[in-house]
Amino acid sequence: MSSRGPKPSKPLEPHPHSSYLQPNSRAPNSSSSSSSILSRLAMVERKQKILTSLSKLADRDTYQISVSDLEFTIQTISHDAIPMLLNCLFESSNDPKPTVKKEPIRLLAFMCSNNKDSTFNHLTKIIAQLSRRLKDLDYGVRDACQDAIHALSAQYLKNEGVVGLFVKLLFEAMEDQNKAVQSGVVMCMTKMVECARMVGFSRMALKCVR
Repeated sequence: MSSRGPKPSKPLEPHPHSSYLQPNSRAPNSSSSSSSILSRLAMVERKQKILTSLSKLADRDTYQISVSDLEFTIQTISHDAIPMLLNCLFESSNDPKPTVKKEPIRLLAFMCSNNKDSTFNHLTKIIAQLSRRLKDLDYGVRDACQDAIHALSAQYLKNEGVVGLFVKLLFEAMEDQNKAVQSGVVMCMTKMVECARMVGFSRMALKCVR
């Protein structure tokens, strides 16, 4: 009678949950979503700080500090936050307090001078906002608009294609029946022509403005 050796053992089947026990297995990467949430929270926090600074413009005791804070924000703001800052400045110009209405207009020009390339794509909205503010009954607000138009003209009219944008929006403001508003628009046009001459515009281009 022949002796029998031990029966070969069956190969072990993998445990149905063994993949979860492997040291190389990883949970889904959530770093990108966390980064997005943090970025949004930072944007909300920055917007709140800007709105707080704008509201403090109405108080004489906090006016200068607020101006300094806003100018610093404009000088250090990231490219993706510029639309948010512009909206804050646009909204604050509707405030009934004179200083809160006037200072954001100056800050618009300051913002363009410090972020020329980044604000160029928003130039239509900026000029349209200034054209609307020219209709304000407050002389100080209209004067601020004229100064801002002058600053923007000196900065952007080197590109001849921008002339039509300035002219179109200012002529729309001229349709207002208020003579004070019309006078303000004329002053803006005059300053724009002066800037156009300084950057060497042709006579044909200047005739389109007159």
